[in-house]
Amino acid sequence: ETGGIVWTNINMNSANRMEVVKGASTTLYGSGAMGGVVNVYGYLPDKFEVKAGVSGGFYDAPPSSDNSVYRDGYTPWFWNSYVGIGNKTGKLSYNLLYTHSDDDGYRSNSQTLLNDLKLKARYDIDAKQYLQLSASYNETEAGYVSTWPYNIDVSFFTNPPSINYTPYPDRAYDMADWVYTDDIVKRKDALAGLNYVNMLSDKLTLDARVYYTYNKYRIDYNPTDSRQVFGFDFPVPFPPFSLSINPYDREPGEFNENRSSRYGAGLKLDWRINDNHRVLFGIDGNIVNVESTQYSADLPSPGEFGEIQEKNFAAFVQDEWKITDRLTALLSLRYDWNGIDADVVSYQDHRDMIPPFTYVLNTPIENQSVDALSPRVALNYKAMDDMSFRASWGKSFRAPTIAERFVRDAGIFMGNPNPLLDKETMTGYEIGVYKQFGEKVSLDVAAYLNDYENLIESRNINPSGYPIVFLYQNIAEARIWGIETSLNYRPNPQWNFSLGYAYMNAKDKTGDAAALAGNQNPDPEWLAYRPEHTGSVSTTWKPVEKLALNLTGRYVGKYKAVSSYPNPEGENYPGDFVVFNAGAKYQATDNIGLNFLVRNIGNVQYEEAEWFRAPGRSFVLGVDLTY
Repeated sequence: ETGGIVWTNINMNSANRMEVVKGASTTLYGSGAMGGVVNVYGYLPDKFEVKAGVSGGFYDAPPSSDNSVYRDGYTPWFWNSYVGIGNKTGKLSYNLLYTHSDDDGYRSNSQTLLNDLKLKARYDIDAKQYLQLSASYNETEAGYVSTWPYNIDVSFFTNPPSINYTPYPDRAYDMADWVYTDDIVKRKDALAGLNYVNMLSDKLTLDARVYYTYNKYRIDYNPTDSRQVFGFDFPVPFPPFSLSINPYDREPGEFNENRSSRYGAGLKLDWRINDNHRVLFGIDGNIVNVESTQYSADLPSPGEFGEIQEKNFAAFVQDEWKITDRLTALLSLRYDWNGIDADVVSYQDHRDMIPPFTYVLNTPIENQSVDALSPRVALNYKAMDDMSFRASWGKSFRAPTIAERFVRDAGIFMGNPNPLLDKETMTGYEIGVYKQFGEKVSLDVAAYLNDYENLIESRNINPSGYPIVFLYQNIAEARIWGIETSLNYRPNPQWNFSLGYAYMNAKDKTGDAAALAGNQNPDPEWLAYRPEHTGSVSTTWKPVEKLALNLTGRYVGKYKAVSSYPNPEGENYPGDFVVFNAGAKYQATDNIGLNFLVRNIGNVQYEEAEWFRAPGRSFVLGVDLTY
């Protein structure tokens, strides 16, 4: 319902390889693939094997300049273990993996507990057809993290009164108040997918699939028997009374919960017409049933579930055309349709909650269904054996998610539904060159330009008032362009160096940018949460065959615009950090591997989200066993 990635479902212990897909090839993946796709392929063994592993570590203390009380006399630990079994016997091959992890949390109420089970199996019906099953079940229980402590001041010399926040980043590992420390998030995620693949001929392959996903997300705010309140009281001079501002006000047992079930089916034909043309045809459709206390068209009462249904359909065709021995084209066309079964949304405007008004707005939904036709063209020219050029043009589409349409209570912030929300579309251009300099050096440089129409962005529509209220809106026009570079140097088999840098220019082009990100930002036209400069570096050294040492670094420039807590000076904005990690792997025997990792070597104190401190230094020691 949110369109987000469930990162806990990605378990590299069960992965065979990862693939990054960008450009015209993303036609196969639909609305959520505007920027690209990361595919993680599961692993199937070719013989009997058992594997297991355990790792553990702890978070180092923050610098002495930090005044948080969470770490007083306390060291948070974490550990992870897994065990798996796989085999190939006759026509059947399978891989089953169970993972458990437990993390005390590097900051207050950031603890996590995870149990994960993954299964991949394949049955070869005969030499030309097979069935493949992919299934997983994942449960997590974690603290619901909140911002670091802050204070609120109210100025009554403006109309309406303005709210000023004073943060305390020197206590970044603490919560804003004790009432947040028992907020718990529970997730359950399940997936079952069955593929039937038939090589109908030497040139034609059929791939049919059915799939089901289940996602449950629950936040328990107040497990006690008493009301929990975190707030501030202010005397109002004219007329004299006391104004209370309560960022947190939860009744006993109060919660939010979302449950979604997705039923889907798809069909793909892979037709190698001749040596010059390989054509893919496909269709895909799914139905999503959502029950939620947060996302519904009707105005829910506390603890009551609203229901909404979303339907999706897509059809695509792609031709991989080998024009010459050196020039290849990828031509694709995709049609997408998305619709919901609601026509009116009922809600209260959270900006008018001081004092709490009770009137309800009933507004027709302007775009119950959206669709788009997305063509894409990509060219790759191999000028020399060690040099190639590429260029692409294409249109992309993204439908608004149910969460973006109907958000009401986002946990630490409030949300207003937007009955006017429309699809976002993008026209993208990219050119690039890849060059090898002998066998030791390679360089990749790419430039891109993405023009957005109706870009969907979350906006704080109450930036100087209380409470913070988010609304997902369409920006009429936005442009993001940039340059990405990657340099790799391998002087000998023992050493490998890589360096990456990316520049991004992300701006609202409507001419009314201050209305979106807030004119309190240093650069009001800059799109929120998009750093201008990022970089990475990696070095690997293998002094002997069994030992590998690795050093990686990452740089993120300071953000120019945010939505939650903007200020003209950009104070306490995320970004502006360099973090290094170091690791070592030693293959003690054919069946035993040891690894050691130091994350954030310099114990750098930084943020990638507003007022949420990222982890400091930590140490990890692990062992992997195979049989």
